[in-house]
Amino acid sequence: MAIFPWKRAAKARDEPKGPMTGVYQTRADRYMTASEAIYAAVSRVANTVACMPLHLYKGMELQKKDSLEKLIAYAPNPRMTAFMFRLTMQACVGNEGNAYALIVPTLAGTIDRLDVLDPTRVTPIRMMDTGEIWYRVTPPDSPKQFWVHNSDMIVIRHMSANGERGIKPMDVLRGSIQYDADVKTYTMEQIKAINNSIVLTVPNTGLNKERRQEIIKQFLEAYNDSGRSAIVLDGGMTVANLSRTPVDSDVLGVENMTRNRVATVYNIPPSLLGDTSDKGFADNEQQMRELMQLTILPIVAQWEAELDRKLLTWERIMEGYHFSFDMDAVLRGDVKTMADKHQKAIRGGWMRPNEVREKDNLPPDPDGDVLLCARDLLPLKMVLTGATVKDSGR
Repeated sequence: MAIFPWKRAAKARDEPKGPMTGVYQTRADRYMTASEAIYAAVSRVANTVACMPLHLYKGMELQKKDSLEKLIAYAPNPRMTAFMFRLTMQACVGNEGNAYALIVPTLAGTIDRLDVLDPTRVTPIRMMDTGEIWYRVTPPDSPKQFWVHNSDMIVIRHMSANGERGIKPMDVLRGSIQYDADVKTYTMEQIKAINNSIVLTVPNTGLNKERRQEIIKQFLEAYNDSGRSAIVLDGGMTVANLSRTPVDSDVLGVENMTRNRVATVYNIPPSLLGDTSDKGFADNEQQMRELMQLTILPIVAQWEAELDRKLLTWERIMEGYHFSFDMDAVLRGDVKTMADKHQKAIRGGWMRPNEVREKDNLPPDPDGDVLLCARDLLPLKMVLTGATVKDSGR
């Protein structure tokens, strides 16, 4: 019996055929590795967007059997999950200011997949006669270029004055990145010099310069021969370490300033980047609420509008189809907040018990598809019609 049974199945597969190319690192990856604060900011926003479920609805009804639901909620392309697709797109936005996904159709005209493109190889071009936007794409492994109409490209971007090409946060933070690198260099040099210096005290007996240098030379030879651990001094000489703090307080202030600048550009609370100097939040819930309202909500609105425009026809829009994020999923870890919301939703008559149970991954209840109200939790139709419990057959 094989310890790893799946290896036999892997051997049975045919070896890959055809031209191949290596998986390369993009410029955005180099940007993120240049600064911990930038990596933290991009990671915070990208992971939050990627964690929220995204589904196709008709009105308020989830369209589980629609092919677009599978494309968006399960696997946008053969290489990525829905989480990794949104994470990669937001990482490109956070570094390059723009993210592009090519809409690849099938022979039948339906949508086959969404391929994420390197934003540094995509150039928006405006047609002078029609004003339409086309994208010139240069693949990394081919000198040939191809053109894509804007209706065949999912585009997520940072804000800009022309609405066609987002501003790169790296351009705004270029000075801060260099400043941060200089501070790191200075800090490392300071750390290397910690406690490497000693103070040798020699009695003032009128020694001339030559005699003083001879004493220092003899001391250093004895100090090195002892492995810099212990030596015997005579003649009233003493020695002590020159102690210095590892990191100067001014350096910590500079690091906090860098975090604040990065947080300002990415529009997130500085405390999420490790800056504890701001005590403006009463609790984590208030901090997360500001992140969701000021940072994530505009990103979510852009995603939903872009997917509706590029993946749905106007006829389907008129029928009530739309893509929507579940922003409440971010608060799943806050049990108290979600329990309070669900209790009010059920007692207020705007959520069914089974809808709440589904969000908590619980099986449906046979009587859970009825809207209730706070009048001792009677069915809502009984309150509206004035019927009694006896009339309803319950």
